[in-house]
Amino acid sequence: MGTPRGIRNNNPGNIEINPANKWQGVMPRERMTAEQRGEKRFVVFASPAWGIRALATLLINYFDRHGLNTINKIVDRWAPPVENDTDAYARAVARETCINEAVQGACVTPNDFVNLHEYRRLRPIVEAIIRHENGQQPYSAEVIEEGLRLAGVVKPGAEPLVAVPKAVPVAAVTAATATGAGAIAELAQQFSAPVQQLTPAIAQVNAVAASTSALPGWLRAGIAVVVLVAAGASLYTWWKLRRAKRAVAS
Repeated sequence: MGTPRGIRNNNPGNIEINPANKWQGVMPRERMTAEQRGEKRFVVFASPAWGIRALATLLINYFDRHGLNTINKIVDRWAPPVENDTDAYARAVARETCINEAVQGACVTPNDFVNLHEYRRLRPIVEAIIRHENGQQPYSAEVIEEGLRLAGVVKPGAEPLVAVPKAVPVAAVTAATATGAGAIAELAQQFSAPVQQLTPAIAQVNAVAASTSALPGWLRAGIAVVVLVAAGASLYTWWKLRRAKRAVAS
């Protein structure tokens, strides 16, 4: 038997092409094999980690946006009964949470609540879906963890993606609230410079605060907000330009 389609496409969740979904890590067409260029149904990713990231991101969206918080509910949406034996699929995924040696104490039944922001819940479910979709789970622990990191879920006790300067914790929290943990994780994974650029912004706010100390408190607060918004807009524009350059380069 040949390599399963999902593995060939670096898309172990068999995520279908949808023009509305602008997935990160999609394989540029000029780098695809002839077989991949002929793929009409499923997304082709540049590496397994990006495909695992997409799988994990979809699961987290199910949890956050649709309230799908049990394995039964998740699998029912991932693999609709019209095309799959959904009950058997859900039982297989639940079974994986019990036998996965890398995640202790995470055993759940198909109807138990699961928080997909937790590494111990998300990882075995991701691995079970990969196994069920492809008849195998060929990836190393490192590849799985890289995909989860790109989706914003890091193994407890693992090193952070980037050393964040102590001067900018508030800015980092604000950014995470605005754009989501997955986006921040990807940003940290690929570019440490954006985080470093926040330090001058904080210094600028401090300078403005000092120079306007004689003004009323409400006016000082308004000026500070304007400065922070301007700094954030500048940082976002810089990041978008970097992403565009990387896309062209790849």
